[in-house]
Amino acid sequence: MRLRGLFTAFSAMLLLAGMFVAVHRGARGRELAQGISDLDDRQEAVDLKRQDLEARIAHLSSRPRIERAARDLGFHTPSEEELVVLDLRRRTSRAGGGSQ
Repeated sequence: MRLRGLFTAFSAMLLLAGMFVAVHRGARGRELAQGISDLDDRQEAVDLKRQDLEARIAHLSSRPRIERAARDLGFHTPSEEELVVLDLRRRTSRAGGGSQ
């Protein structure tokens, strides 16, 4: 009789512990799902912001807009005489002791 009472009490404790674990895991799962949902919302907002910024960059860097801004600032298109071509390749010095 006494053994049967202990077995019943132990079984009840195991059942309660299992229920506690199940409820706790369910709550934790819902919490994680909410966190993922929040991150998805933030990612969507960031993607929209990135697309907006890329569109603004494309607009601001367009050739007609730059030409219009240059004209407003008093710039002009250079003529052939005004163009200067710079040779930016590195020159090797023969006086520097090179073996040639």
